[in-house]
Amino acid sequence: MLLVLSFLACATTSGGNSTTVAAPTAGGLPQGTVGVLTSRVTEDGLTQEEVDLDGDGKVEIVNYYRTSGEGRLLLKKDLDLNRDGRMDVRSSFDEAGLRVQEEMDGDFDGRADLVDHYTSGKRSMSEKDTDFDGSFDLFSYYENGKVRRKERDSDRNGKVDFWEYLDDSGAVIKTGKDSDGDGVMDERSQ
Repeated sequence: MLLVLSFLACATTSGGNSTTVAAPTAGGLPQGTVGVLTSRVTEDGLTQEEVDLDGDGKVEIVNYYRTSGEGRLLLKKDLDLNRDGRMDVRSSFDEAGLRVQEEMDGDFDGRADLVDHYTSGKRSMSEKDTDFDGSFDLFSYYENGKVRRKERDSDRNGKVDFWEYLDDSGAVIKTGKDSDGDGVMDERSQ
């Protein structure tokens, strides 16, 4: 879904690790037309474009670009997936055009429930609020695109108290537990 929305938001051409984007139509669009509604320069010098995907005159995507001699580099992208007027996915990119972080609001309550962190454009860690209480309680660590370790705050006290280590197939190979609540693993099993 995100890929489709990203594609529809703008025409892009890839050059190396960065993304350049075709220039929008000036002056916004009339109701019933799909495309860039507004374009303005922000206080930090980025070009902000609000995009209407379905021609209803409402913003579904907001893109933030830095303009250079070679084109425009996408640095931030916000998406309103359920079209309720609130952004549900917020992505940020580095100067090389690689994804750095992505926040997602899966239950559409206005708070991020999942945050993915990226290193060199590859997902390296995820934080998840599994019970939607506003606190992240599951942390997954990735190597070569696969989850290798999971950490949980199962008693919701803000400290990790359960660890799982996984093999290449995703099977748990060992676990650890903090049984006294100090945040340090004191029980291990394989």
